[in-house]
Amino acid sequence: PTINGPSYCGEINVFKQTDGNKPWQKKLHYPEIGGGVFFVIHHDRDTIGNAFAAYVYWKYALVRTKVMDFNLKMGIGLAYATKKFIKGENEIHNAIGSNMNAYVQLRFGFEWKIAKPVRLVTAFTYNHYSDGAVKLPNLGINTLTGTIGIVYYPAIEKYKLVMNQDSFSKKPVLKNELFAKATVGFLDVQNNLIPEKTYLAQNTSIGYSRYLNITNKLSAAANLEFNFGEPFIYVNTFEVQNKLLKKAATNLSVSISDEILIGRVAMHLELGAYLYHTYRLPLPIFFKIGGVCYMPEMGKKKRSQMMILGNVKAHGATAQMVEMGAGGTWKF
Repeated sequence: PTINGPSYCGEINVFKQTDGNKPWQKKLHYPEIGGGVFFVIHHDRDTIGNAFAAYVYWKYALVRTKVMDFNLKMGIGLAYATKKFIKGENEIHNAIGSNMNAYVQLRFGFEWKIAKPVRLVTAFTYNHYSDGAVKLPNLGINTLTGTIGIVYYPAIEKYKLVMNQDSFSKKPVLKNELFAKATVGFLDVQNNLIPEKTYLAQNTSIGYSRYLNITNKLSAAANLEFNFGEPFIYVNTFEVQNKLLKKAATNLSVSISDEILIGRVAMHLELGAYLYHTYRLPLPIFFKIGGVCYMPEMGKKKRSQMMILGNVKAHGATAQMVEMGAGGTWKF
């Protein structure tokens, strides 16, 4: 539908300003870590409804001066949409297929130091919520806002946030890593043969990582995926479908990725290309964005770690599925 007016958003955050007690805090220029609640009231709310979200975030200072800080804020969480697509009732709302959705926020902003504990925020904020194709349709709703607000630091005088004065080794002792992980994805499938249904996709990855420093590592992986919903998207008859089901579910790909490490939590960005895919794709590449949580190191030499992860897999700007999984690493 045509949107006939503006949307209005607001949020409240509670956070901790890191003080450099840990090496990764200095390396990331003393990031702010916190959580918040967000709401958006849309002009066409009778059709697309409103949304409410709870999320966690980190804020990274790109530039610090005596007058202002220029920073990047990234948040992820869950959103509840008050309206969704309902066949026969609200079919014009083809952007959201589920009330529960993933929420992502990206903000570039200036914080003006108008008083020692008080700052004025002026920023541009991108807000997105969608269900990652767990339920179709899933175009998602994007809201770009001009943002103004106030930040209060109750104890800012105790922090000495000095940029580019790292008093620690820029590289860990163990810079190389092998990893293996397995995920299960959930995707909705619709075609003319079968009713709407959510299918599972199983993916196994093995790869190598190289630490660039204590807060960043690059990885390369080989991925084997069994996507059991994919044959139903392309096959036109049940007879052909039964013959090709097992073969059509198999995909083989390679990928490269980057992780920004914030203590034991990491933001994961991955770009991959298919080596084997049963059906021709307009663009045979995929993109993943998500998070990883690492457990404490194990073993006498502290070389092994377990991890849990979650991400959204997309082709172009269209989400294909939400994935959840676990794995392990070994450093050398």
